[in-house]
Amino acid sequence: MQESSGEARAPSPSESWQTIHSTMEAARSSMYLAGTTTIILLWGAIASLGFLSQHAIATLAPEFAADRPWFPGPLWVALAAVGTIASAIIGHRAGRDSAIGGAMRSAGIRVFLFWLAVLAAAFAIPAAAGLWNADGAERIPGVTIGIVALGHVLFGIMVRPAIAVVGVGLAAAYYIPNSLAGDAAPVVTAVALLMLVTVSAVWLRRSGAL
Repeated sequence: MQESSGEARAPSPSESWQTIHSTMEAARSSMYLAGTTTIILLWGAIASLGFLSQHAIATLAPEFAADRPWFPGPLWVALAAVGTIASAIIGHRAGRDSAIGGAMRSAGIRVFLFWLAVLAAAFAIPAAAGLWNADGAERIPGVTIGIVALGHVLFGIMVRPAIAVVGVGLAAAYYIPNSLAGDAAPVVTAVALLMLVTVSAVWLRRSGAL
């Protein structure tokens, strides 16, 4: 006997499982994505501050920059440390609204360890490449931005592809002006990064990606 048009068809076992799986996956993803919009804005602001500070020091205190050509290294490592710690705190606090108990703690620890690895790479890779000296210090910002952008790409691949797109945008906002804008590259990059993260945050929020 056929079902009447007014009766709802009972979901099949496979459909029920797919619904449960989708719900669980959404809950898991929300724990790892908690606070992501704020974190993206934070990294954009930190990167912009780094480029503007570096440009200001080189322009307003040329003697200081000449005597200490290695100053971009400590500047960027300090900023990366602030960004990593702040990202972990933001993600952990935002995760309280998504889950409770062991699940939330596990997600928070994994996100913290991920960004801690990004911080370690921002220090270790320039050191391994021999950039921690007067000749290589000016290349450290480019390496740092590349590592942070890669961190966003990898995080996006694992959790939400839209974040990977933001990571690619971060890299483009640095490398394109650096290749084409000459001495004005730091200022252009700082402005481009602020615009990028602001537009990205609005896009991710409105599109439902976060």
